[in-house]
Amino acid sequence: MSGIAIIEAFKARALKGGSSRLELYRLVNEYSASNAPLADVRFSGERGIGAELLRLSGEHRQIVALRAVMGLPFVDVAEVMGMTEPAVRRAYISSIRELRAKPAVLIIEDEAMIALDLQKIIKTLGLSVAGIAKNRAEALRIAGQSRPKLIVADYRLRDETGIDVVNAIREQIHADVIYLTAHPEAVTEQLGAASEVVLAKPFNPRALVAAVQSKLAA
Repeated sequence: MSGIAIIEAFKARALKGGSSRLELYRLVNEYSASNAPLADVRFSGERGIGAELLRLSGEHRQIVALRAVMGLPFVDVAEVMGMTEPAVRRAYISSIRELRAKPAVLIIEDEAMIALDLQKIIKTLGLSVAGIAKNRAEALRIAGQSRPKLIVADYRLRDETGIDVVNAIREQIHADVIYLTAHPEAVTEQLGAASEVVLAKPFNPRALVAAVQSKLAA
């Protein structure tokens, strides 16, 4: 259903006296699910509530938006989503707990000593370390389970680049990234026009702390 079709359908129902805001929400929800998966939606600037909602799965994001942003009661959210009210309540509570949890940071680094140093620095900031991954498979598994808000990635991994791994992760979730590398020129060249934080190795712990705090505050 196109955006125009949504408007026309809503007008038709209004003329029949059967219009309501729930019907409009339901139509928009159906359009979003079939034509623009919310996993691909990006909010303006990806800041504030929009950036936080991106941490959730598509269905949970819709439920939180309808309940917390639009202010609909659970019974109406259930009607819009085509779910039972208890199921909506469980999904909402689970989503709120996820949003209130300490931001998780995924470390992608195949040198054990450097990975442990990174873990120590991140934990001193009161953050949660989602895990340490040495390769793409481990990174995808950890990211899928923990949905980290930030990724600290080495550029030069054993079989591929950290950029390749991060791009694979970003096909599933949205996460900011800080690259660590002894080859900043190579990273900048591969990133092209993308604006990412790149810290040269050996990295300055203070610079890393400042970069992490800046990313999480954005």
